[in-house]
Amino acid sequence: MYPIRVESMVEDGWKDILRESRGEGYSIVERLLDDFRAGRNRFDAPGEALYAHFLGQVAIAVCGINRETDRTYSNAGRIRRLYVLPQYRGNGLAHDLVDVITRHASMTFDHLTVNVGTSEARGFYEHLGFVPVQLPGITHCRKLP
Repeated sequence: MYPIRVESMVEDGWKDILRESRGEGYSIVERLLDDFRAGRNRFDAPGEALYAHFLGQVAIAVCGINRETDRTYSNAGRIRRLYVLPQYRGNGLAHDLVDVITRHASMTFDHLTVNVGTSEARGFYEHLGFVPVQLPGITHCRKLP
């Protein structure tokens, strides 16, 4: 299974991931879907993209990249909305998503940034070469080749 670029959303394919993320107390998938449907963030500006793992037509993991708005990094992409359904965690899906995002980003950006909120996420990103930084809204950064 390899991440697929998402350019449109079929409602039924996102019900499970939305329900599970809400059940865990996360609003990231809900915000992703609301913003995508409303046209506020379709991950379609230059250098941006949204990728997901699907099982059939059902999204089981998702991650996007937007342009970083903090000008500390003049040409950076920001990893957004990474979420994996609980029953699929530990199978490398998040790693696959960040890997494809990194390859995609390296064609446009010099750095990747992320704002993580849990110790598990911090460890995950640091394992992937992200360095902790102390900026408002940015916890980690990685220089791209």
